[in-house]
Amino acid sequence: MNYADRLKSFLTYPFAEITRAKAEAAKRMRVVDFGVGDPDIPTPKNIQGALVAGLAAFEAHRYPSYAGEPELRQSIARYFLNNWKVKLDPETELLTLIGTKEGIAHLPLALLNPGDIGCYPDPGYPVYRAGIVFAGGKAVPLRLYPDLGWLPKLSEVPADAKLVWLNYPNNPTGQTAPASFWKDAVELARKRGFLLIDDAAYAELYYNERPVGPLAVGGGDVAVEFHSLSKSFSMCGWRIGFAAGNTKAIAALSVLKKNIDSGVFRPIQAAAKAALDNFAELIPPTREIYKHRMETFRAGLLDMGWELAPLNATFYVWAKVPTDESSADFAKRLIDKVGVVVLPGSAMGSGGEGYVRFSLTLPEEDIELGLDRLREVKF
Repeated sequence: MNYADRLKSFLTYPFAEITRAKAEAAKRMRVVDFGVGDPDIPTPKNIQGALVAGLAAFEAHRYPSYAGEPELRQSIARYFLNNWKVKLDPETELLTLIGTKEGIAHLPLALLNPGDIGCYPDPGYPVYRAGIVFAGGKAVPLRLYPDLGWLPKLSEVPADAKLVWLNYPNNPTGQTAPASFWKDAVELARKRGFLLIDDAAYAELYYNERPVGPLAVGGGDVAVEFHSLSKSFSMCGWRIGFAAGNTKAIAALSVLKKNIDSGVFRPIQAAAKAALDNFAELIPPTREIYKHRMETFRAGLLDMGWELAPLNATFYVWAKVPTDESSADFAKRLIDKVGVVVLPGSAMGSGGEGYVRFSLTLPEEDIELGLDRLREVKF
């Protein structure tokens, strides 16, 4: 049996050589892996407790609500009101997801017809493009420019685009988008008639002012935001997130999901509610841990002469390759020589070439070890 045509461009893993090199290095030394953004900080105890308590409920093991339990959606609405002064209708403007990756992949399937144009950030999370391609759409990269603070030029959005993915705070660059940018993007979406989407998975991991998205500037009529509990509350494996905003887009995604999945396990939703109801207590300690790691690691790289994107948000350090090698070749050399794993920027699209991403989701002693190893590399 052959693969479907839509999978053909995804069958070859472009960094198989790096994976092989990592396995080989592990035979010779302790590998320091800055490659994957998978939080090492434990999920807070009261969130875990809410899950355990939820298991005892009579309805726990029965099918959950497709849209998310009403109590959770009300908590999400309060979370938005408290953080961004955005009032959302829990019935029509909110939808729970089995992690935002699922929603990101499925939204284009709910909105695009074959041949419709969907834009995605370059560099950016590969699932934006994948969702457009799987829906039969035409995936068009929207370049992010370092001299613009890793923002795109809105003038480069195609005139007939149907949806435009953006992601701020940004993975991989760690940068945020100002309210003025979102106002311009919302205005363009209204003028052109496309759906503006912000993947705000890192909205709580910021080190300056709280970042805003399109909903905070009044763009709910043309925009949707995706929010995740994975990074903020160290709940990656729990698979819980939500979409908020434009009622038609939320309704379309809801119809699709009713035919694909059966919602999120109720005890996980109870844990998510506990997380959001107590975000003001739970998130600052996690943010402080990442901030300290970021400052420590960035100071070490800067002392070595690396060129870095500014410290704004996320737990990623976006660094310019300090040699004339490609990002993949440089990443492979780091593994081979000193056992340090980084993500080549080209893994996030052609716009990431010339950069590498360090993920600081590992203990401080490993971060210090990584710095020591990097000091051994000859640039």
